[in-house]
Amino acid sequence: MSTTTEAQAVTLQIVDAREVVIDANIRTNVKLDRPFVASVKRHGVIAPVIGHPADGGRVRIEDGQRRILAAIEAERYDVPAYIVPENDNDAMRIVRQLIANEHRADLDETERVAAWRQLELEGMSVTAIARAVGEKPKRVKAGLAVAASESATKEVIEHQVTLDQALAIAEFEDDPEATKRLRRTAQYDPEQFEHEAQRLRDRRAEREEAEALIKAYAEQGFQQIDWPRYDDKATLPFRDLTKKDGTPIAEDNYLGGNGHRFAVRQAWNGIEVGHFVTDWRKWGLKKRKADGTPSLPMSDEEKAERRRVITNNRLWKSAETVRRTWLRNFLSRKTAPKNATAFVAATFIDGRGILNNAISDHHALASDLLGLPKFQWGQPNPILSHIEKQPARTTMALLAVSVAAHEAATGTHTWRRPGAEMEHYFRALAGWGYPLSDVENIVIGIEPEADTENDQEEEAPSADENSEADDSSTAAGDVTSREQKKASGEGEPPEEEGAPAEAADEASDKSEAASAGHPDEGATVTV
Repeated sequence: MSTTTEAQAVTLQIVDAREVVIDANIRTNVKLDRPFVASVKRHGVIAPVIGHPADGGRVRIEDGQRRILAAIEAERYDVPAYIVPENDNDAMRIVRQLIANEHRADLDETERVAAWRQLELEGMSVTAIARAVGEKPKRVKAGLAVAASESATKEVIEHQVTLDQALAIAEFEDDPEATKRLRRTAQYDPEQFEHEAQRLRDRRAEREEAEALIKAYAEQGFQQIDWPRYDDKATLPFRDLTKKDGTPIAEDNYLGGNGHRFAVRQAWNGIEVGHFVTDWRKWGLKKRKADGTPSLPMSDEEKAERRRVITNNRLWKSAETVRRTWLRNFLSRKTAPKNATAFVAATFIDGRGILNNAISDHHALASDLLGLPKFQWGQPNPILSHIEKQPARTTMALLAVSVAAHEAATGTHTWRRPGAEMEHYFRALAGWGYPLSDVENIVIGIEPEADTENDQEEEAPSADENSEADDSSTAAGDVTSREQKKASGEGEPPEEEGAPAEAADEASDKSEAASAGHPDEGATVTV
């Protein structure tokens, strides 16, 4: 042993971690986490331990057992130690250990991020910083992004949120209501934070799309109105009107014509623009003949169900974004999760419909979730190439194929008619650590509690919630075509998105919409 510093009978020595004796310690559960051991392996033990001379020239460690054990595991055996004469009793030893552990404060997030920022300024890359400090590159990257954002740094300091949460909140620094919701979610329901953030992003994107449309039409000199009510007989959509000679009016022959107005609203499938004519009789236009079916307003129960469908369809699309991001991270792990083999077996044995669809698509979604290139004709499937290069990833690749086959069969129809196969899939995701959103919980039989605040946000200001007959017909064709490709092979395509829950309601709604002409499905958007 070599003495480097001496003062008041205390010496600083380098001791061999394999040769010391660890004293009784108040820590009964020694946690050697992987980042700590990795740091010791790279840098060695930096903070000296405290010990006393023992028999046979050995050293008995009083404070620092965790560092000693980490040094042994990392095979960095040389450890600095303060050697203190032993002239007190066990009571004083326990007091010193207690004080050392109680007052050893961890770095807070802002201090840690500031240090990473300094390393970056010194020319170190994200990967180099992560390797040096034993952190994941993704976390270091998020920390550096926080350091570069004044608002994100403020969120970490004032609200004690995580780095990723701070970055998400900073996206909405100009929206006080959104930041309030995100802070509340981070504090009381952190597992749902990504879902809430994605819903807010989607809602903001819809607002921006609507504002751009409104600006474009306004620049052409067109006037905007609120979306007309179903019982507004003086204002009708283009598709319900003709000229005197019977020529149907449309966007290509009547934009800017007498009485033309446009309206913008949030519908079940995104932002919708409608073109109408006010006081249409005044301009000599004619209303198209109807089939005589009476136009009756929807019942309160039908309105409530339609609002539920519109809201949950929108929430499902937001949740899908979060879920697939989570799946990409999940499928990058090195070891298969619990019950992975059983899930794969069930998919290959019983999931013939969804698996056949995935095979026909050359497992496109599985390749995407694994971060692999798209399939190209004449080339081996990228998943097979991946397995050949990394045989240890075979189980995870098969799990990705099974998961993606289920995922590709999901859609807004899933929360309404999940079936046993989809329930099994979402229960498996939850068991592997994915936090189901409220609309995804419906698939496994858990109905969300009523959210009055969100209901008020989603509810349209007008009374009726039907979809327009023409739009319903078009949507039915598009959605059926799209969802048939996702269906489980049982021959029954899912219901169209945004339609009522039962076929009879669907027929009734289309009839009412055809007569009413222009329902209020979602909130009118104005600037």
